[in-house]
Amino acid sequence: MHTEPVAGPWSPLRVRLYRWLWIAGLVSNVGTFMHLVAANWTMATLSSSPTLVSLVQASWAVPGFLLALHAGAFADMLDRRTFIITTQVAALLVAAALAVAQGAGWMSPWVLLVGTFLESVALTFAAPAFMALTPELVDARMLPQAIGLDGISRNAAQTLGPAFAGGVIALTGPGGVFALNAMSFVGVVIVVNGYRDGPARGARPAAVGGAIGEGVRHVVGHASLRRPVIRLATMTTVGAGLAAVMPLVARERLHVSPTGFGVLAASLGLGSVSAVWLMPRMGAAQHPERALFCSAVVWSGGTALFAGAGVLWVGSIGLLLAGGGTMGVLNVLFSNYTLQLSSWMRGRGSAIAMLMVWLGTSIGAVGWGVLASGIGVRDSLLAAAAVNLVVAALAPALLPVRGYSGPSPSVASSVLDSGSSGS
Repeated sequence: MHTEPVAGPWSPLRVRLYRWLWIAGLVSNVGTFMHLVAANWTMATLSSSPTLVSLVQASWAVPGFLLALHAGAFADMLDRRTFIITTQVAALLVAAALAVAQGAGWMSPWVLLVGTFLESVALTFAAPAFMALTPELVDARMLPQAIGLDGISRNAAQTLGPAFAGGVIALTGPGGVFALNAMSFVGVVIVVNGYRDGPARGARPAAVGGAIGEGVRHVVGHASLRRPVIRLATMTTVGAGLAAVMPLVARERLHVSPTGFGVLAASLGLGSVSAVWLMPRMGAAQHPERALFCSAVVWSGGTALFAGAGVLWVGSIGLLLAGGGTMGVLNVLFSNYTLQLSSWMRGRGSAIAMLMVWLGTSIGAVGWGVLASGIGVRDSLLAAAAVNLVVAALAPALLPVRGYSGPSPSVASSVLDSGSSGS
């Protein structure tokens, strides 16, 4: 087993299976964001109804809220390898059906909405199983970096997907995007099919309802699990203020072009990468409160700088800091929480954390958006920065998160030795 004192930000990629799964997941994530662009474009060509156009986003978002806990239960009830493959094949078939419908002239608003809904259902069911799989692939000391790399994959896909989708739509129409999205799941199926050595999980729950109830009771009943997920919801509620009004600042204060807006988005991503590199060097696993408070200060400083920015480069620096602060908080809380989940509970535990983040983000986006309408965008961002500092100062006393330095009980050290290549 490797013995370097601090695992580097890219160290999980030395684990062969994780590396290939990360690459396949990045391709799949790009395909997913391409689908969203193509679905919105297709609906706009099929109907001028604002209601139908808005239903595209609703059909994508609703499964996450309705099915997250059920997805977590299935991730613990079933063989995760088989379950992930099944969900990816289902998503592939739905995307392929949309491509055929588009190419054959069978596409209609309701075909598109049903297809997008089913695609989201398949990926919602897959998400907790993927999150539960990561700690089984990498050594415990690499888990924060692996979680950070997973976030980088999503951020990169969110940037690349729309750009690729626009080019493909211009060349082939939306059907080409749906076809490419279908192909993007093939890599995940191939990689996961090669995973055979998961840790024993003991007895698995037999009923979905009982499994969900058991999972909720387990998390609520253990302070070491309850506190980080409450803080995830709280911090994402506050942090959603930046995402809610960022496009308005870009357009009304910075007057940027679409290219400039891409620079701002890239700044957030670069900040996230920096946080993945810094967290292990700050001893975040052993001293999570210190890392969380520093991340909160960085986020608030970056948000305040972005609020007052009048030129692109200043706004970019603000978002660079805010991106680092956001990833720092998410990385520390997710890692601390995940390391304390037993393998038999990891699917449901991951689903609960995922649901709390969605809940916080949704409430925060609406709340800060309403506040910005009342007091102005700049003042709402400054208020979010101030509230974030208050929450960060009070949270250690109200919801303390303990450091964790031991090995994950469900991660076999042999995974790193047998699955890695290079040094």
